Amino acid sequence: MLLNSKFICLLFISGFTIFSQGFSEFHLINVTKSYADAKSYCREMYTDLATINNFSEMNALINLVSGKADRAWIGLEIAENRTWHWSLPAYPLDFTNWRDGTPQENDQDSCAAMDENGKWFESNCTDRRSFVCHSDEGSHIFVSHTKTWRDAQKYCRDLLTDLVSIQSPKENAIVSNMSQNVWIGLFKDPWKWSDGRNSSFRYWVNSQPNYLDGQDCVTVVFKNKGKWNDLKCTGRRKFICQGAYKGTTTIKTTTQGTAIVTYVGTHFNITSEAVTLTIHFTVDKNSTNVSTTASSTTEGPSASPNMSQPVTLAPHSKTPGNFVLIQQNLTWVEAIIYCRRNYIDLIHIPTEEIQVKVAET
Repeated sequence: MLLNSKFICLLFISGFTIFSQGFSEFHLINVTKSYADAKSYCREMYTDLATINNFSEMNALINLVSGKADRAWIGLEIAENRTWHWSLPAYPLDFTNWRDGTPQENDQDSCAAMDENGKWFESNCTDRRSFVCHSDEGSHIFVSHTKTWRDAQKYCRDLLTDLVSIQSPKENAIVSNMSQNVWIGLFKDPWKWSDGRNSSFRYWVNSQPNYLDGQDCVTVVFKNKGKWNDLKCTGRRKFICQGAYKGTTTIKTTTQGTAIVTYVGTHFNITSEAVTLTIHFTVDKNSTNVSTTASSTTEGPSASPNMSQPVTLAPHSKTPGNFVLIQQNLTWVEAIIYCRRNYIDLIHIPTEEIQVKVAET
């Protein structure tokens, strides 16, 4: 249901915070839900709960949400089985060189190290070893200081690289010749992404995950540098969706009963028992004008032919350059009717300059 709220005339539709990068689109949803309900909501209205693929996306998400939420669900959840991953995201596990008898079939987190013969073996991640970082140029950096696996990973990432992800027998021989008994970037954990992607990116709070009973879902802790924590899935929290908005919202109107508002890329469909209204948006890239065409279809005994009415929206009220804040609480449909009847339309914000002016109104 759309909530009543104060509004500014011209075109302004708010309620979600959006960040886009590449093919990712993140949305902070400012309502609290359990993990299961949050996932259902994201799948219905967007694509899914957010998958984080790398530090670039993580940092952008931190900047997006900073100050707006202490914690929020992302799409990382417990799986039935533990799986081996390379620390460097998106690297496939096509080549392996395990020592005989490893890896072991056990139900615990583990990390991989390389012995003096270049063979890999499973180890407790809290053991301390030297390690090898992988650079973007394809070279390898041996670090003689001994660290736990996670601290070694952090050290490499602080160098803008990661623990080595070995992709061939040739690369395995290179790493083996650098030293003996070193950490490599292979780890095993039981986590999977809700959307099925295989991102190995992890950003845990120290000592997390702790796998306490029922803590099978993951939140970003924005007050702790955006690091992650496993929590009980039944807790109600804000959450991060990803993907383009595709949802349908049911609203209550005073005269038509229930109406369905659907946003599909470039247009809204508003459907009630009596009328279906489609509003198409066309943006002129060379100006701040937005053109809309509203097409309505009535049904039943009083049905009339389809009609279209073009409407031009400009970023000003009756006096160019002015915005009018309406101090009334109305639904979105009531607000757009009010603005079109008394001014021009709900506010449209195509530029950062107009966004600043609106914030000052």
